[in-house]
This record gives sequence, C-alpha cells and structure tokens, in this order.
Amino acid sequence: MQSSADRSRDEAAPSGRNWLAEPRTGVLAVLGLVVVVGGGRRLLHAFAARKLIARLVQPDVRPEEVEAAARFGRAGLHELFRLQGEAASVAVREAAARAIAILWSEDELIAEEEQALVRRAFNVTWGARRRYPRDLNCEIPIRVRYGLPFLSSEGPGLAPENLEWSHRISGARRAAIEEESSPNAGEGNVEFSIVPADFETDGPHRLALQARVRTVGLTDSWQIELPHVPFSFEFDPRLAVDSLLASPDAAREAAMGRAVRLEDAATASGSSPRFLPLGGELMIRNPPQLVVSSPLPHDLAHRVWIEIEGIESRISGGVLIAHGRSIRDDSAAAAQPPTRHDLTPAMGPGLPEGVIDRPGRRAIRVILIADPNLGWTDPEVRSVWPGEIQTDWVAAEVVRR
Repeated sequence: MQSSADRSRDEAAPSGRNWLAEPRTGVLAVLGLVVVVGGGRRLLHAFAARKLIARLVQPDVRPEEVEAAARFGRAGLHELFRLQGEAASVAVREAAARAIAILWSEDELIAEEEQALVRRAFNVTWGARRRYPRDLNCEIPIRVRYGLPFLSSEGPGLAPENLEWSHRISGARRAAIEEESSPNAGEGNVEFSIVPADFETDGPHRLALQARVRTVGLTDSWQIELPHVPFSFEFDPRLAVDSLLASPDAAREAAMGRAVRLEDAATASGSSPRFLPLGGELMIRNPPQLVVSSPLPHDLAHRVWIEIEGIESRISGGVLIAHGRSIRDDSAAAAQPPTRHDLTPAMGPGLPEGVIDRPGRRAIRVILIADPNLGWTDPEVRSVWPGEIQTDWVAAEVVRR
C-alpha cells in the first residue's frame, strides 16, 4: 500500500511543472494579444474619428476633410447633414453631400435619411429669361435641368444610375409636357417651348416642375415626390424686341467679320458622308461648317443664309447663336477654342428648279443676318451684333440625290 508520504509527494508534483510551456497557455497568450491589438486599433480609429468630427464644426474646414468623414461611418453623419444644408461654401456643401452618398452606398443610412439627402440636395436650373417683350413673335425655348449634381459615375458612393427620375411641367399650356414622363436614370433634362400668343395677359405667369424619384439596384427600394419648383416670367409691353441690338461700330464690325469663317468639314476615315439638300434633286456632299473664334465683341443671334456663286437666290442654312464678351471677361473668352456649327437643311423651299443645271464643284458662302427675336430665345444673349456678316467663298461639291 502507498504511504501517506508518497501520496503527498504525488499531489504536490503538478504544482512544480512549467505552465508556460503548455499549449493552452500559448493559445491564451495569442488571444490576449489579439484583444489588445484590436482594442488598440479601435481606440486609434475612435480617436481619429473624434479628431476629424471636431474639424467638421470649424468654419475653415476643407472639402477634402469633409468627404474623408465617410471613412468613419455614421459617427459624423449629423455634422455632414448640417454642413450639406448650412455651409457657406458650395464646395463644402457638395463634399458633405458626397460623403453622405458614400455612406448610402455602404448601407449606413436608413431610408428616411436617404430621402432627406435627396430632398435637401435636389437642384433645379431653369434656362429661360424672366422678362420678354410683349411683341416677341417666335416660340420661346425653355430648358430645365434637375437632379443631384454632386453624383458621379466615376467617383465612390452612389452613382447617377441608382436613381430614376420622372417629371411633368405645369403652366406652359402644352398638353404633352403635363403628362408624367417615363422614369430615366441620370440627370433630368426637360426641353419645351412656349408660344407668346398663348398667354393673353402680361403676367407674371408661373411654370412648375413636378419631379418624382425612385431608387434602382439599392438595398432600400422607395419612391418619393419632390417639392414643386416654380419659375415665373412675364411679358413687358414697354420692352422692345430691338433693344438687344448693339450700336454699329466700324472697329467691331471688322472684328466680327474676322471671327466668323466657313471651313471644310473634317470627316473621319470610313465615315458616312453628310448631305445638305439644296432643293429638287441636288445636294451638297459634306457641306462646310461655320467656325466662330473667340473673343467676340458682341453676341451672335443670326439667321444663316447660303449663297451659291452666280445664283441670286439664297437658301436657309439654319441659325447661329454664339456668346461674346457680354457674359465673359476678355481673358476667359480668349482662352475658348473655336466652335464649329453645321449648316442645317432649309425649312422652306430650296433653290428654284433649274437654276443649277448639273452637279459639280461650286463656290458657296454664308450670309449672317441678325434676328433680335432669335436673341431673346437664349437667356445668355445680351448684346446682338446688328450688322450683316459675310464669309469668304469656299468650294463645295454639288451632287444629285
């Protein structure tokens, strides 16, 4: 039998072994290290978040700092919404909106917060004048752009394709645009025209954009109607149509003549030829283009007429609208590259039958004649050059249809 002394030695033996060498101790040490390192990283992340959020309340916060707040999830969401609505700088407001959109794409927002961003950042731009002459005798084109301008397909966060927009326009007295459009992704764009004679009073008259948006391809699926955005305009009986015309000046006349020229149209290899109808069976193959160089002393709002050498009749070549120094400073205008404008087919009758007996090479030129009615249709036109502008003769190829 085992003595009591032997039993005491056996019971005491385990207390003297090396516990650091046991596998269980290594596992516990690794787990402890993971907890310490992970906790330290969480603390550093929380410290960086608090530091950046503290910067968001400073008046000199930079746009890049605002957008970087998206890295810390919802921690700075309250301040981002505040900046998006209240920041004095447009760049800061847009950076805050982009940061919220990044959180949206990462499913950090609830549906009510997503809808709040859309309502607060919804932007509408009306392309029209506020006042028109009562005697204006042409249709007035109006363009409306709307949506969330800070969204980009190239950047992080929500993409324009994730939102579909539909709209209707009221007050224009046009049935076609009072019906709601089909939903389309990307920026909303509406183009329509109003007829001055349709408005029997001088006004003010009120148009309104009524837009609706829905999500596409996102976790939360919802649709909301946005606040109506009005636009008011009026007709002024004291405002003369000719008031847009500038005063003639010999020096400016020479500058306007140099700024407009007719050039051969560049055609890509293998591309299909273009044709400009002249009337009857004849057409111009690859018609030349009007080229307008900056700066212009005045705006162009002119009717385009095409002349063929040796023929008295003119045919319409469309219209030309180009903006000059009236809305740009000289340095900005001088930096603009020349713009190219196509001649468009005549809306009315072409050349009389038989004035051109056969196809072949012909010299043509363009005559520009000011039309102040046309100038009123573009809200950026301020001062239309009143004189007639003639380009040099350019060779063109007349072919049979």
